[in-house]
Parts: sequence; C-alpha cells; structure tokens
Amino acid sequence: MKNTYRFLLIAVWLLFPPVFVSAQGFTLSEASEPLIAPPNQEKEVVEEKIDKEYLELAVFTGIYSVEGFNASPVQGLRAAIHMTEDFFFEGNYALTKAEQSEFTKQTGLSLLSNEDLVYWNVNLGYNLFPGQIFLTRTITLNSTIYIVGGVGQTEFDDQNRFTYNFGTGYKIFFTDWMDLGFRLTFHSFESDLTGENVRLENMEGTVHLAVFF
Repeated sequence: MKNTYRFLLIAVWLLFPPVFVSAQGFTLSEASEPLIAPPNQEKEVVEEKIDKEYLELAVFTGIYSVEGFNASPVQGLRAAIHMTEDFFFEGNYALTKAEQSEFTKQTGLSLLSNEDLVYWNVNLGYNLFPGQIFLTRTITLNSTIYIVGGVGQTEFDDQNRFTYNFGTGYKIFFTDWMDLGFRLTFHSFESDLTGENVRLENMEGTVHLAVFF
C-alpha cells in the first residue's frame, strides 16, 4: 500500500509541474511588451493663421476686356474690412483702357473719344470654402474660396455709367499678415456708343498681393 501511495505522489509531481510552468509561461508571454512598439510621438504641425487685425489692403493687376474691344492691362487698389471670419466689405479702384481693335484703327472708324476706362465699386464678400494647403508634412497654409458682388461706377468714353459686378476668387495666406490670390470678375454697364443703349458684359482676371493691419 505504501508503495502505491508513493507511486501516486511521484506521478502527481511529475505531471503537474509542467502544467504550472506552461501556464506561467503563457501568462508572461501575454503580458510582455511587443517586439516592435508603434511610435507614440505626435508630429507638430505649424499652421499659418490669419491675423487678428481686420483691415486688408491689396494691390492687383491683370487683364480687363470690354465687350467689342481688345483686352488691356488693368491695375488697381483694394481695401477690405473683415467683419467676421465669413463676411467682409471691400472697395476697389482701377485703371485700364478700352483699346479698339485693329480693324477700327485701320479703317478709322473710331467709336471712342477717350480709350481710358476707370472704375470703382463697393462689394460684399463671403468666404465660401475655407480650407488648407499642405506644403510639407509640418507646414500648413490657410486658404479660402470666396465670392463677391456689388455696385459702382465706370467712367467709359468720358461718361459715368452705373455698373454692377460679381466674381469669385481664391486666397492663400502665406503668413498671418499677408495673402496672395487671384480673382475673376464680371462687370456690366450700359453704353450708347452705337446710337442705342446696349449692355456691355466685361470680364476681368487679376492677381493680388494683400497685407493686414
């Protein structure tokens, strides 16, 4: 009988230690750190913000085309007041020419007594799609697509003509006090150069550089 008990104790001792060792090894393997740990450091992104000042002054240049005449260079100034992040008021003043076509020059059928064209207007603008441009992994620039519309006056052929305009543009803010952008604008006013009142539809494309104060 003693030999039987001794045999059972030896058998239990031989069988259970491997089980304990296996269980302990399984627990340790689950609790151990992974061989390759994912990086936990976040990259710092530098984002240029719009300055808190609300006054914007810009110079612009581009091409202005009067319907029925050749396109000419245009230069002007723009001042804007940003009331909120979305809405702004602006005023524009620009100079260009309504250059007559080669046909009218050759035939001498001049329709204009003065080719100079001057316009000014006041507009309400709305930042339609604010967004961002990622130049590098760490540098992000703010941008916006906006729309504008308003009324003003155009001095054309030595006569002042009521004008309405609307357009759309795109801005990129390179610093918190400077932006660069372009704009397409549609101008419309009535003219009686041909002896009857007709509405001229004129297109303008410009680029601008602006600073905030």
